Amino acid sequence: MHQSIDIITDGACAGNPGQGGWAAIVIVAGHIHEYAGSVAQTTNNRMELTAALNGLMQAPPAHAIHLYTDSQYLINGITKWVTGWQKNGWKTRSGTAVENQDLWQQLLVYHSAAVTWHYVKGHSGHTHNERANLLAQQQAGSQAHTARPHSTPSGPGFPVYLSLVAGQLGQHRTWEACRAVVHGVSGAKFKKVNSAHERRATLISWGLPGE
Repeated sequence: MHQSIDIITDGACAGNPGQGGWAAIVIVAGHIHEYAGSVAQTTNNRMELTAALNGLMQAPPAHAIHLYTDSQYLINGITKWVTGWQKNGWKTRSGTAVENQDLWQQLLVYHSAAVTWHYVKGHSGHTHNERANLLAQQQAGSQAHTARPHSTPSGPGFPVYLSLVAGQLGQHRTWEACRAVVHGVSGAKFKKVNSAHERRATLISWGLPGE
């Protein structure tokens, strides 16, 4: 039997709407992997959903997953409301369109009996929640981290997917994770790279340090 995986997520937004950031910490067999990214114009709720989506994308298959979040919107939506929204043609009880339908539908692809959702009160001393919050806040507002890759893929190095959104460099293990960051964002850049040399050349072509 596979060991369970812990995923801790958080989202942040400067302005709401405004520049947003998301973070997911994935713990597999004691190894901690951090993923984070930013979106130029978004909302806090979208960042909470994006964080969970990216965390689930990074989890190896055939494992039990425990996902921890301080977003009641995310918890209630995925465990209670989404079934009714689906039955009602993605309309609320009042007949209005469900907000963030695109992200809910993507989350449903990864949501299964293997995933257990846990609510964690924000800023309550939960170490990994505090770390996820810090990463998300940095992506939402700190320009000091624009040249730091905000996803740390596990396993062998390549191939990986690079993204550049609003000056924020991202590195992702899967195309799905990369697409979640760049989709619908004007001016976003992305590229699959297969070696350190190709990665360095891409960074330089984007006007970033080759590291």
